[in-house]
Amino acid sequence: MYVELPEIDDVFEAAEGFGSVESVKAASDIYMPLAGTVIDTNTELDGNPGLVNESPDMEGWLIKVKLDDASAVGDLLDGAAYKDLCDAEEH
Repeated sequence: MYVELPEIDDVFEAAEGFGSVESVKAASDIYMPLAGTVIDTNTELDGNPGLVNESPDMEGWLIKVKLDDASAVGDLLDGAAYKDLCDAEEH
C-alpha cells in the first residue's frame, strides 16, 4: 500500500481531493471534509502506510488542518452516525 499526502501549507476547499491511498487491489482519492490549510502530515506513513488500516484513530492519522471556519465542525457526522451511514450503504 502507498499513501500520498499534500505538502504543509497547501490550502484546500471542502470536498477537494488532497491525497490518495493505494492498496494491492485499488487506489482511492482522499477528500477534505472542511476547508483549511495543512499544518502537518504524518511522515510515519511513508515507511508504514499500513498504519492507516491498523490504527486509523491513532498512529494512522493523515494530516492536521487549520480550518478556515472551525464552527463548520458541527456539520460533520460523529463516529456513531458515520458507522450507521456505512452500515446502511452496505445493505
